[in-house]
Amino acid sequence: MQLSIVGRNIEVTEAIKDYVEKRLQKLKKYFPYVVDVHVVLYTQKINQTVEITILANRFTIHGEERSPDLYASIDMVIDKMDAQLKKYKERLIQKHQRQQRKEEALKLNISVFEREELEESNPEPEVIHTQRLAIKPMSVDEAVMQMDLINQDFLVFRNAASDGVNVLYRRKDGQYGLIEPEL
Repeated sequence: MQLSIVGRNIEVTEAIKDYVEKRLQKLKKYFPYVVDVHVVLYTQKINQTVEITILANRFTIHGEERSPDLYASIDMVIDKMDAQLKKYKERLIQKHQRQQRKEEALKLNISVFEREELEESNPEPEVIHTQRLAIKPMSVDEAVMQMDLINQDFLVFRNAASDGVNVLYRRKDGQYGLIEPEL
């Protein structure tokens, strides 16, 4: 497991590092094959914020908590992620018992454009950020779980049922929408 702890506007002492490492051991019981863990600690006015991103073999999970006490923030985010991982692992076990899924991956390029750049009179927009994602086949239920784990508003995935690329997004009313392109 690769662990990186970064402090913004805060000094990361050995005591803080040891405490974070000790608390992260609680999460290893669910998924022992964790690849990378990124921890960011920072201060905003009176709040101490802790962000943790875990990259594992098949998923990414992100958690963020803030409170006036740094150690309390660490405890809250670990407990929150522990509950998410427990729920995810139980669903994964149930899903695995029902069916086997394909393990083919589809590559997808995502480009992000700045809105201001598009509105300017510049006739040719520039790509400012490109991100490559490996898209794994999953059901819509698994995609909803994955989207909840990474705390994002949309997710691009390969639908295991139709074998097509789909986009799952969170609507303003809290429900989910699914885009299934037809070729």
